[in-house]
Order: sequence, then C-alpha cells, then structure tokens
Amino acid sequence: MIAACSRVSVATLLLACCPPVGAQVLTSQYDNVRTSATLTETALTPANVNAAQFGKLRTIKVDGDVYAQPLYIPRVEIPGKGVHNVVYIATEHDSVYAFDAGGQPAGPLWHVSFLKDGFSPVPAPDTKCPFISPEVGITPTPVIDLPSGTLYVLARTKEKTGLLTSRYVQRLHALAVNTGVEKFGGPVEIKASVKGTGGGATAGASHLIRCSNCRAPASRSPPARCT
Repeated sequence: MIAACSRVSVATLLLACCPPVGAQVLTSQYDNVRTSATLTETALTPANVNAAQFGKLRTIKVDGDVYAQPLYIPRVEIPGKGVHNVVYIATEHDSVYAFDAGGQPAGPLWHVSFLKDGFSPVPAPDTKCPFISPEVGITPTPVIDLPSGTLYVLARTKEKTGLLTSRYVQRLHALAVNTGVEKFGGPVEIKASVKGTGGGATAGASHLIRCSNCRAPASRSPPARCT
C-alpha cells in the first residue's frame, strides 16, 4: 500500500513487508471504476497487517503538498541507474518525482518541474477553492499507460504575459516513466467551449475557465478521458 499525506510537503510510504514484484498501481484507487480494491492481493493478510509489521516505512521530501495518489511500477529500467521499483509522486508545486520504493537511493531517480520562467502554481485565492492551499498545481492523480511506458499528468499554472498581466493554463503532459522526458510532442494545452451565456461567456460561447474550473479527481485510462 502506498499513501501520500496532503497539506505537508512530504510523501509518506506505507508498505507491508515487501510488495510482490508483480504489484503495480497505475491509476487512482487501483482501477477505472475507483473501487479501491486490489482483488489480486497476495501479500497483505489479517496476520501481517499489524503494528509490528505494517506501518510507516519512510518520509520523502518533495517541493509541495501532495493530493494526488502516488503510483507504482516494479522493475523499471532507469537509464544509467539500473532497475528500480519506482514510486511516482506529483505535487501542488507542479512537480513530478520518481523515487526508488525501497529508498536506494534516497534521492529522486528523476524530477520534472513544469515551472519555467514566469510560471508559477496558481495561488489558492485565485481559484476560490476552500480545500487546497496555499497553491494549486497538480491535483488529479496521474495515470500510467504501461504498454507505452507513459505517465499522463494534468498540471495547472499561472503564467506572466506582461508586466502586470498573466493567464491561467491547464496542460496535459505525457512523461516517459523511466526518464520523465516529455513525449509525443507534448504538452497539450486544455481548451474547451460550448454555446451558452454562463460565466466567462463571450460571443455566445462559454469557455473553460482555467483558473476556477474544478479539477478531475484523477486521470483515467485511456488518458484522453477523465473521471
């Protein structure tokens, strides 16, 4: 079991004994219908889930709060670093990390930040969201497409366009699970509009408000769909 705490800039790993090599967590709550059930579990039993054998393994420092569920792939070949059981962590500071699940090494295998010059996470007051503070970056749990070795992640940024002006952007990134390198010519900016007269409407069309529209709680496989 892998858990992340929110509201603090750390990710806490909880493991029972050693997870089976074949275990993997590729999407939020283990499957696309969000059952939170691992029906093929072989390591956890009422006998070993106890205070002596099950609990906090270690704490990992990251650069922002963690609301997205960490994901996990065993036996990933990391160029120049060998084979690792990898935990992937996304933060509200618009970062994605890959760590060795066993802490060997203790530092990240790779780290990607989506904050370029003039980019920042969206300040929480800008979103009018009472649940996430002090900043909003990556909130939805990413999803991993195992056959292509791709981690899809939705990131939100505030970007300067002038001395006193800025815009809000949501982008879908496709990262290689072994390096964090962007794939498929990405990222892709999320845009949408429908006919209507709602908030932010212009010329008879209502547009996606990239600052305040709610994030999906998790990306879903196939990654073009969200839930």
